[in-house]
Amino acid sequence: MSLNTGAFPPAVFPAATPVSPNDPGTLYMTNFVFTQPLSERMVLFAGKKDVLGAADQDEFAGGDGTNQFVNQAFIANPAFLLGLPYTSFTAGAVMPRDWGMMSVFVYDPQDRTRDFMQLGDLFSQGVIAGGEVKVKTNFFGLKGDQHVGGMWKHVELTDLRFNEPPPGVYPEPTVPGFPTLNDSYTIYYGFDQYLVEYGGNPQRGFGLFGRASLSDGNPTPVRHFLSAGVGGYSPFGQERGDQFGIGWYYVGASSEFGPLPQALFGPRNGTGVEAYYNFQVTPWLNVSPDVQYIHPEAGALADDAFVYGVRVNAKL
Repeated sequence: MSLNTGAFPPAVFPAATPVSPNDPGTLYMTNFVFTQPLSERMVLFAGKKDVLGAADQDEFAGGDGTNQFVNQAFIANPAFLLGLPYTSFTAGAVMPRDWGMMSVFVYDPQDRTRDFMQLGDLFSQGVIAGGEVKVKTNFFGLKGDQHVGGMWKHVELTDLRFNEPPPGVYPEPTVPGFPTLNDSYTIYYGFDQYLVEYGGNPQRGFGLFGRASLSDGNPTPVRHFLSAGVGGYSPFGQERGDQFGIGWYYVGASSEFGPLPQALFGPRNGTGVEAYYNFQVTPWLNVSPDVQYIHPEAGALADDAFVYGVRVNAKL
């Protein structure tokens, strides 16, 4: 199972979301957002929203794990995503520009998956704030973008000198009975760049992607992070709409783990590789074999492992 690999980022992120994997089938409202354009250059939003696709998105590595990569390390930067609730209340602004886009937001750190509009304790446990600037590029006459952003969390997280949240658990919990720290940050960068466009269509082709980040190192267990790869529409099945991806990631673990978490988890730097091929069998059905190699960050819990899977999506 994806939560038992010993890696900080879950190997199969959709298996960790929504955050009640053993629930018998309760219906939750995870997205309910109002938007109000003030002009072509300013759009406000507020409501309840899940974190998937909210920040650090690349053309070839992002989304929610249902169409591209399934490892959380390729969906968004694990340095900030693992500490975010699956869905909560948010407000912010998006500012489109000819050269790209700017965005800012605040986020309630409480997980609101089971809530609908319970606003009485809004921001009672802290606040999460962030922003991102995305710039369009046209290297080699082909579409791409570069983005840089940051996220600050004023919320209690476990002090790594005393203990560590269980690796692979999402959202990252606070260990009861141990000291906490209130502030953490992550600064991140990402890019995507098309290498090939089919028939001059800027929406069909394949290219490169990459991510990098630097975090506080305590309470954030990921001090630095790198990923890179290639993905997009396959040259072998472009008529059908087949897609593929091959990616590598590196997790630089914090150097501030104390004796207890070192003994329990054996934290170390980790790495992983994932490859998938998405066969568009019919317009409404796609099948994606997927394979991963993982060198986990919690060396005391797990050895190196291969993870195999097949994903099936049917659109009715």
